[in-house]
Amino acid sequence: MKRFYFLLPVLFAVLILSCKSFDESPKALVNVLLIDAPATWDSVIVEIQGVELDFVPDGRDGTVEKIFLPYEPGDKEVDVSQLVGGVALPVARSEIQMGKITGITLRLGTENALFLDEDRYPLSLPGGNADYSLPLSVDLEQGISYDLILDFDLEKSIQVVNASPLELDFNPTLSAFSGVGRGDISGTTSPTSLKPVIYAIQAGDSTSTHTNSSGGFLFRLEPGTYTLYLDPKNTSYADTVLNVEVKSGSTTTLERITFARK
Repeated sequence: MKRFYFLLPVLFAVLILSCKSFDESPKALVNVLLIDAPATWDSVIVEIQGVELDFVPDGRDGTVEKIFLPYEPGDKEVDVSQLVGGVALPVARSEIQMGKITGITLRLGTENALFLDEDRYPLSLPGGNADYSLPLSVDLEQGISYDLILDFDLEKSIQVVNASPLELDFNPTLSAFSGVGRGDISGTTSPTSLKPVIYAIQAGDSTSTHTNSSGGFLFRLEPGTYTLYLDPKNTSYADTVLNVEVKSGSTTTLERITFARK
């Protein structure tokens, strides 16, 4: 019994020291999301290992730290062709100290494949390169939640080298941006049986998306005026062109877009 009571003050002191050692520095919440993919293929499976952030802590200019955030699910093979119409895949989430994120790297695995008519076609990474780095500029402020968006553009990433037999070239093409200050364009097309590709064009640059099974689509863009070019990918229907203004922090919802028959 005497030994027990002797240890109590020691244990209490250890607990106090442990509580004081908790990191109470100000932090921001960072969410990394993966979006977008075309409906050209039945499904495209990409193995995601996680993301790595380039981070410069406050007061330490010139010192870049690497912060790896793993994709936690045991099954890391993701059908990215389902990420349309505003659907996003949460890749990672973490609290990070004050500072600046200057870049992001998506780390892929080797189990990448395309499925067409129940046939599987492996997608080999060029040169075995698994890391795809992109510039980013996000100043973190205390108590703010930031969405970092990775847009995996499969329309540009997968090219048909030979039609019969089918041969594919896989070169992952991505863009990265913060959701802060952006605005959305939301719309629906019909007939829903079509699988149109939709381009948002500004100053000679463009980004693309496709519709989901209900004909819905969504863009998240910098404020400004964009030309929407809708290609029905069906020679029986005519293309459609619209001019749309995007406002920061708001969603521009379009009236249903019906493709006209030629």
